Amino acid sequence: MSSSRMPYQCMVQSGSMLIAARGSTIDLFQDGSLHSTWKCPPIQGAGNAQPLPEVTTKLAAQNLESPSVETNIDSASPPTKKRKLPASGPADEQTVSKDGKKKKNRSDVVLSGLKAPAVVALAVTKASNHVVAVTGEDKTIRVFEIIQKDGIHQLKQLSQRTMPKRPCAITVTNDDSTIISADKFGDVFSLPLIPLEATETANLAPHTPEPSTKSFTPAANELTIHSQRNLKALENQRRQTNKPTEKDGATFEHKLLLGHVSMLTHIVLTTLNGRDYIITADRDEHIRVSRGIPQTHVIEGFCLGHSEFVSRICVPSNRPQLLISGGGDDHLFLWEWESGNMISKADLKQFVSAVMQEFSTGEESETSSEPKIAVSGIYYTKQALSDNLQDFILVTCEGVPALFTFLLTTENRLNYMQTVKLSGNALAVVINPLAGSDQSDSSTQLIVSVDTFHKPGSTTEEWKDADKNTYPLQRYKFQDGKLIQEGVFQVPTPVRDEGDASGSGASGRLTNLLYSLENLRKREGEAQEE
Repeated sequence: MSSSRMPYQCMVQSGSMLIAARGSTIDLFQDGSLHSTWKCPPIQGAGNAQPLPEVTTKLAAQNLESPSVETNIDSASPPTKKRKLPASGPADEQTVSKDGKKKKNRSDVVLSGLKAPAVVALAVTKASNHVVAVTGEDKTIRVFEIIQKDGIHQLKQLSQRTMPKRPCAITVTNDDSTIISADKFGDVFSLPLIPLEATETANLAPHTPEPSTKSFTPAANELTIHSQRNLKALENQRRQTNKPTEKDGATFEHKLLLGHVSMLTHIVLTTLNGRDYIITADRDEHIRVSRGIPQTHVIEGFCLGHSEFVSRICVPSNRPQLLISGGGDDHLFLWEWESGNMISKADLKQFVSAVMQEFSTGEESETSSEPKIAVSGIYYTKQALSDNLQDFILVTCEGVPALFTFLLTTENRLNYMQTVKLSGNALAVVINPLAGSDQSDSSTQLIVSVDTFHKPGSTTEEWKDADKNTYPLQRYKFQDGKLIQEGVFQVPTPVRDEGDASGSGASGRLTNLLYSLENLRKREGEAQEE
């Protein structure tokens, strides 16, 4: 990545401080200046990131030139079946779909190309004294305390816990005592913000007797088999079945709350009429409403109406009975989530298309198809408009260099207000990072993270001629319902560090880290199989 700094992929507000993650580091800002940086240690023994090893069979390696391979264990044994092998050798990293088009291997998506695990999600407690981060490659949830040393705010790591599956979304309960973690296998877990000591955890855990370790005895023996092949199979079976079983799973305190049958994408905690709820979204177009802890097994209902994946949901704090959702569809959806009723939809595609047309000219604009939408962020704020406070919804889309604002009317409609064009693709937004929790001030500010590595409008092409004055963090403010740019964050730019992705494949690796939502879209034939 040479001289350009890696962009910030996620951000949160902690009181008057801005917590922003770029690559495998977390920066802490206050008053527009960088106070400190936390760096994730590299995985032990990992060194530089390497691609996943290809899985090949010994049979394929014996003879790549011949179309078939015949293996004889013994001349006295019955002849074995011939196995047909591809003449082109082992399969490469791409697979071919039914329509003959090549598609990327999904295993490549987890690679970020960094020396240390990348930070993929951030959350902060209501009291603004703890920060929770997820590092993706090692599936670890890390808890930090914000401390002050010599007048400088810093992040002090208190704990790290490796989850059974990779978390993709996290949040913290209103009492700041519990972390709620959703993973890509559809499970939602709860774990204490501050973990108990190992001795206390052992005392609280219920005692379960160890299962019997009676050895397995195969029904076959040397007298009932008639070939060398079956004899070798019997020997292998005896060796494998009598191996001691290894205990698997996390040893720290955690509890399974609920589960989906599809990959989870977002999670929101909310309260309505004195009752707590957990609202989750998944890849299979579902929005599920469950009761809060400890009754999370009770499903209150679903919000059904999306035809593509749901990537983001938002419950306005001043109107908690409503929910705004977006994902791979061309519209934003507005729900009364308690009853599951869809109230209205707002067109988003026409505004995204208007922005993206500027980046496709000549023959490209005639041959290229309409842009596909993947909503990457939905944010709520209350702003002054015509001397009255109004509800505003801000939306960002993956790979689109713009911010879209909508007015949430009293009639429960989303009215389009403005398209704010950015110098780079929008990655994350934090509302009012310098004014605490009060978002009703008419001078409310926004901090927008933009991609300074990829070309605007592209998720794969490197921005080699990027303007040196393009900063990764830019400041905006509302003025009579309109967003105007106010300035930038002067972020220092080192030449190289642990957070940078460098090398010939840097662009592709950064694409995997910054742009993963489009991978949720089901391909042709995949939806039919389900």
